[in-house]
This record gives sequence, C-alpha cells and structure tokens, in this order.
Amino acid sequence: MKATVKHCAILSLIVGLNINLISCGGDETPEDFIDSQTSLAASDIPIDVEEMVFVSAGEVRLGTDSKTLLTFGTEADTRTVFVAAFYIDKYEVTNKQYAEFLSETGHRKPKFWEDPRLNAPDQPVVGVNWEDAEAYAAWAGKRLPTASEWEKAARGTDGRLYPWGNDYDAARGNFDDGGSMDGSTDGYAMTPAPVGNFTSGISPYGLHDMAGNVWEWVVEWSETTDGQTYAIRGGSWTNGAGDTRTTVAYIYPAQCSDHSSSVGFRCVKNP
Repeated sequence: MKATVKHCAILSLIVGLNINLISCGGDETPEDFIDSQTSLAASDIPIDVEEMVFVSAGEVRLGTDSKTLLTFGTEADTRTVFVAAFYIDKYEVTNKQYAEFLSETGHRKPKFWEDPRLNAPDQPVVGVNWEDAEAYAAWAGKRLPTASEWEKAARGTDGRLYPWGNDYDAARGNFDDGGSMDGSTDGYAMTPAPVGNFTSGISPYGLHDMAGNVWEWVVEWSETTDGQTYAIRGGSWTNGAGDTRTTVAYIYPAQCSDHSSSVGFRCVKNP
C-alpha cells in the first residue's frame, strides 16, 4: 500500500505540469483561467448530446510501433484484435447531462461543480473519478468503454494516429496552445471547450473531441496487472501533439482515485 501511495504522488507531480491538473485526491485548480460567468441553467445545448454512434464489429489494428516522446502516457505495440459491435456517445458527457444524474440519484457533486470556469452546461463534466463515471454510466443504462473500443472509435480501422489522420493539427481540437495554454490557438485558455466545438477534428465514426479537450476514463485490461485497471485516453486541453495521439494511455494504480479539471468521460452500450 505504501508503495502504491508513493507511486500516486510521483505521478501527480509528473502529470500535473506544476499546476496539479491531474492528481490523486489533490484540491488545487489552475489559477489562470479565462473569466467566464456561466451556470448550469444558463442555456440549452444546441446539439443532441444524447446521440450515440454505432461501431460495427470486426478486427482492428491498435497500438503503434512508432513511439513518440510522451509527457506521462504510454503506448502499446501494434496488434490486431477483434472488437464486438457497440454504440458510443458522439460527445463527451456534459455538465447538463450530469446535472440530471445528480438530481435523480443524489450522487456526490463533481469536485469543481461550483466553479463558473468549469460548469457551463455544454462543457464536458470534469472533477469526476472512475467511480463517479461508472455510476453515471450505470444510471444512463450504459457503461464505460474498454480501451480497445475507445481506440477503435477514435482512430477507425486504418491505424491513424489522430482522429483526423496521422499528422498533428492544433486547429482541430482544444489542446495546450503550444505549451502556453493561453487560448492563442484554439480560443480556450486553461479550460475545456464546449463539446462538439471542433468539427474538423472528428474521428472516422463522426465522434467529437477524441483528441484534446478532456481525458476520458476507459476500462483497461492489462496482462501485467492481472485484470481491470483505471486508465484515461485522448489527452486534454493541457496536452499537445504527444499525449493526444489515439494510441496513448495513462494507466492509474488501482488505489489512485482522481478528481481532475482535465478528466471527463463518455459512455458506450451494447447493441
């Protein structure tokens, strides 16, 4: 147990980029957000956030043999696997959707729920750990995606490194603005963008924000850990070309419960 706690602390320092964007139970929030006075009741979302996309069954190439320098994620070697058919949310789960879940269940609020910089109705919900995401998915009659499902949905069947192709393009998502996170490239400084805001960055299946905006919780099965572990995929507004590749995963120690301003999720369900 002591070794695991120590591991969590080290990962917090690496991933947090000195502002604790991802941490194991920390309370810090980035200080330099753009000012935004929004609320959950401010407006209706102009897109159908309940929409799901069908991904057909079949073999798919996952992983990569062309590794790149990553801040903290890892990449698996290329392999071909069979993935059964599934439906997946077209957009990341929003604050508006999550508010309905809270109202009906009385579940605990996300860590940054009252923060006007993070709680606009059309922003992806953040400040939720694995258990929170899993509880929402069960309430919605869905589940969290497996790592293979998520990667197939993000990159299609042709092995592309980003949802749109093999070359990084900072204009296709909410990324780290060349390391400054000042919004100079994508218009969103130190904050998630409304879901579905970057239509040029969709995946082959038409999914939005599979690279950047917020990391997404997935079920990761690992031979070395003998079963299910926590993992996030896709990178976020705090990441650039490396960690936003479709092949990158960050796997958490099983005891590491995270509430981060850069981690959210989307759901899947069986046909």
